[in-house]
Amino acid sequence: MSSPELDASQVEREQLVAQWLLSTPGFFERHAELLTKMELANSHSGRAVSLQEKQMHVLRNQNRDLNRRLSDMLRFGSENDKTQSLMVQWLEGLLATKDEEQTRIRITEGLNELFEIGQVKFVSVEHLSSFDIEKLQKGICCGAHDVEPLFLSHHRDLTDGSFAALLLRHNGRTLGVVLMLSADKEKFLPEMGLVYLEQLGNLAAAALSRFQVD
Repeated sequence: MSSPELDASQVEREQLVAQWLLSTPGFFERHAELLTKMELANSHSGRAVSLQEKQMHVLRNQNRDLNRRLSDMLRFGSENDKTQSLMVQWLEGLLATKDEEQTRIRITEGLNELFEIGQVKFVSVEHLSSFDIEKLQKGICCGAHDVEPLFLSHHRDLTDGSFAALLLRHNGRTLGVVLMLSADKEKFLPEMGLVYLEQLGNLAAAALSRFQVD
């Protein structure tokens, strides 16, 4: 039930009372019994509750909100630590590879662990069309499968979700494309931050470049 409309004189009187209470902080200390006698409407149950009970309810809600935020912070921190650890392991694995084939495998397996998406593929240059390469020259290509058919020929087995395609280039030479596929339509979106993906692509390209013959 909504509160009745107050006339101007009532509003003025209430403002005066509120101002007086603010300027007289010792009032409720001297009249503590009023805290238990004053009743307020409970927005959830509809029953009248004391001012003290109302304050306790507000504090419980605030504590619950703070605990939720703290839990989120701890969870995000744990996830960041895990991501950093996997990133270091991936780089160590890239540095330890002995040939191009090992490097390709390590690139795809490591990125699959980082993003937990299920499918990461390496598409070699000979399987890319000039149109594929031209489009990727503009940057990382990502989006939903159903609106971006560019690489559908390379992942016919997954027709729903989203993908990101990273063109691997080093010193002007195209080395291939890393294709990351997710069943989640919102995993890779054009408006998401792409700096992290670009850095991963640069690292992968640098690792592959060790085995390129000039």
